[in-house]
Amino acid sequence: MNKISKITVASVISVAAAGAFFGGNASAAATCEGGNISGQDCKMRITREVTNVSNPVTNTFSYTITAASGNPGTVTGAPASASIAMSAEAISGGKATKTADIDFSGATFSELGDYYFEVRESASGDATNYPKDDSVYRIIASVRAALDANNVPTGDQVITFAANMVNANDVKSGDYVFTSGAERTYIQATHKTTGNMSKDECFKYAINIPAVAGKAVAGDKYVVENSGTCTGGVEEITVGSDSNFVYLKSGDTVSVGLVRAGGQIPVGVDYTIALVDHSDYDAYFDETLSSTKVSPSKTTVAQTSASFDSSNKTALRADKSAGLNTGILLNIFPFALLIAIAGAGTVFMVKKKQNVK
Repeated sequence: MNKISKITVASVISVAAAGAFFGGNASAAATCEGGNISGQDCKMRITREVTNVSNPVTNTFSYTITAASGNPGTVTGAPASASIAMSAEAISGGKATKTADIDFSGATFSELGDYYFEVRESASGDATNYPKDDSVYRIIASVRAALDANNVPTGDQVITFAANMVNANDVKSGDYVFTSGAERTYIQATHKTTGNMSKDECFKYAINIPAVAGKAVAGDKYVVENSGTCTGGVEEITVGSDSNFVYLKSGDTVSVGLVRAGGQIPVGVDYTIALVDHSDYDAYFDETLSSTKVSPSKTTVAQTSASFDSSNKTALRADKSAGLNTGILLNIFPFALLIAIAGAGTVFMVKKKQNVK
């Protein structure tokens, strides 16, 4: 984004040390009045938003505050860093929001003039799922000599800080907000029945998503979409639950987390799929026979990843166990019976003729 904005504040700092800021050394830390937070002097509030989410967010965002080059003098005691830690932050309107305060009350300045500070988001604890915002914002501290009623310097200083974000033309444009959309993905499975068996039989599968710290928390839910007509399956997959069952017949596809607004799955989440209650069928996952009828564990990747199909999609196949194919037997049995009866009748008639002779 690389948007550069200014924050103006309206905050007055009185410095008690006479003669300070007239080309001399920095005074002791000043006392502030005002700020962009009601009732909290010399504190600048920043806001972090995470969009494209439907489950609580846990992540830490880090920030750096640096004095810009070209300032009129040195600054001591100014904050250098800040952080916003979201811990299972609740979702409202598809986003999670939290704030942090940057405290300038301990800052002192060696010279008069305008001082610029740049605020950047330096890191995200989970940059894959919660990308960093590259915006750069500016805070301005304007250091001026305090004057008495006769416009004579008093020896104190007035320091005016920013008070709300403004654009390059110094027009007020809103709040001081870092934001980015969460990276999300989905998983998908397609079922096929083989062995000349009925293609209309519904097969029960369990989808298991264990909790992963900071990504998939027990109780998180992801929306299920099923292309088929089998009934009885869940509408949401719940992380950590052992009751996540879906039902599929041959040709059906089930997707979990495909609906963005309904709750997609984070990148880096493990899952397995198991065939349930069909002991007389062999279970194949991606055309590999499974003796346990449970798929190998997979880990979700981003939708743009080259390994998306192999990591996030699974081909399910149920094949009748080795042995007599009863489907074929049922189909040919009536004809075989008629042939057998006809054959027996022929033998009987031949023997009867022989006896007559």
